[in-house]
Amino acid sequence: MSAAAETRNVTSKGQVTIPKKFRKKLNIKPGDKVKFELKEIEGELCLTLSKTSAFSYLLEELQEEAGKKDLSKEEVEQLIEKAREKLIKDLYPKV
Repeated sequence: MSAAAETRNVTSKGQVTIPKKFRKKLNIKPGDKVKFELKEIEGELCLTLSKTSAFSYLLEELQEEAGKKDLSKEEVEQLIEKAREKLIKDLYPKV
């Protein structure tokens, strides 16, 4: 795997434009969800970027909420519904 790097400015709102060649490589389109993750590789902190699916998004939300608790079926169903509602609001903020 070859390394590719580009430098971008961060706006006052903390926003960064993802370079076109990266968007194309990851098939990122307007409205898609992306995941930013910090990883330590060979003693250096690296920011990784990946496209995430709605299913992955829901799973991450559930894992964050549930932690390592023992949950009842009803609590799991409530967490799923809460994560679904959050996903819908994130995907369709004007609805």
